[in-house]
Amino acid sequence: MKKKKYGRPGSQGRKIIQGGLRRPAPASPEPDIVLQMPDLFLFNMRDYMESVRSARSIDWSYRVRLYDMYESAMLDLHLSGVLDKRLRGVTRLPVQFLRQGKVDEDITRQLRSPWFKRLRKDLVLSKFWGFTLVQFYTDGEGNLRYDLIDRKHYDPVFRKLLKYQGDQEGISIDQFDNMLFVGEERSLGIFAELLPAVLYKRGNMSDWAKFCNIFGMPIREYTYDAGDEQARRKILADARIQGTNAVYIHPNESEMNLIEAGNKTGSAELYQKFTEYWDAKISIRVLGNTLTTDAKDKGTQALGTVHKEEEDDMNADDRDFLLDILNYDMKTIFTNLGFNVEGGEFAYVNNEKTEPQTLLNIVQGMQQMGLPLDDDWLYEQFGIEKPKDYDRQKQLKEERRKAVQQALEQSSNDVQTPLEQHPGKPRTTAKGSIRDRLNGFFGIAPTAGADTDF
Repeated sequence: MKKKKYGRPGSQGRKIIQGGLRRPAPASPEPDIVLQMPDLFLFNMRDYMESVRSARSIDWSYRVRLYDMYESAMLDLHLSGVLDKRLRGVTRLPVQFLRQGKVDEDITRQLRSPWFKRLRKDLVLSKFWGFTLVQFYTDGEGNLRYDLIDRKHYDPVFRKLLKYQGDQEGISIDQFDNMLFVGEERSLGIFAELLPAVLYKRGNMSDWAKFCNIFGMPIREYTYDAGDEQARRKILADARIQGTNAVYIHPNESEMNLIEAGNKTGSAELYQKFTEYWDAKISIRVLGNTLTTDAKDKGTQALGTVHKEEEDDMNADDRDFLLDILNYDMKTIFTNLGFNVEGGEFAYVNNEKTEPQTLLNIVQGMQQMGLPLDDDWLYEQFGIEKPKDYDRQKQLKEERRKAVQQALEQSSNDVQTPLEQHPGKPRTTAKGSIRDRLNGFFGIAPTAGADTDF
């Protein structure tokens, strides 16, 4: 079951305390959850497969080892980068609470606080971890707060809070109020799909580093007489203080042959391409594309636009996911903590900006259709500061427009004036009028021999 909330509505239970074995004060209560440092290093594919099997167990599920691998995977630079990018996509639009179409400032003020931005990220991370469990409460000033419950200390299948991360039995989560569970009980999340890519990358990077250390640095060779022990010790001492590059020390009577790769440049590119391959797979799984993160030299604007649309669709789906949680799962929690949400709903503030070039095309199209536009709105949309003498410039522009219009009207009247208004002036034809105007423009030109209708 997805997005399930726990707790007894209307009752007042205690707050879950998380901490280590050392208490901050002698009178501090004993923690309900005793936290332990995660194991972050020395994982391989065998550890991954065994951890997944343990986590998938029906009756005795054990996820601690797998969750430690999740935290270790988040140390990967590419994965952490694309994950942050996806999480930023769900926090860009602010959320407000509307009642009868009007903003409820009391609740909206809580939604503007930093804790709510963190909450949105933690809830979206339920897709990556498999679930997220949080407890809400109010601080001394009546403001809403929450605690993220460590995932290693909760059994989502049997709904047990575990004091130690390796426990199989614990306290029922129903003993605590205002709990919100988001996710699926047996899901291992997207991180389970990403771990092989991270592990393969780490092994490849380790081999790549060895390759650079061996073939990217010069190799020092020392020789000595086989019977001269003092010379051998002197060479060893010198080698230790002259750097960390490879050293081969052997007697004169022996030979040392270093067999190198046939194509060192090709070998280096192989390591690089292997790493880029898995980076691309990580980007596709987290963002749904690759070009918004790494366009490379073969990316085009059209292709990048398509990938950006795919990423926007994923961000929109995440935002809808959060809105469903707020409107269907969290209203009871808000009510329990003293906030009136009756008859209202959570919604995003519609402040998405259109691309400047797209907006300009829209404005020009509206102007061509003769539709009026508000100047203040145009300045705001394009982010341009309105001139301080805007009214004077507007007036001068209007005066010039009227002057040009009057000149055009006067010119049109001169051409179309009837003969009765100019008695004594010979009547001219349209052709003669055009000739006179051209002569006036080009000046006097010779006409002898010219074959022209003018």
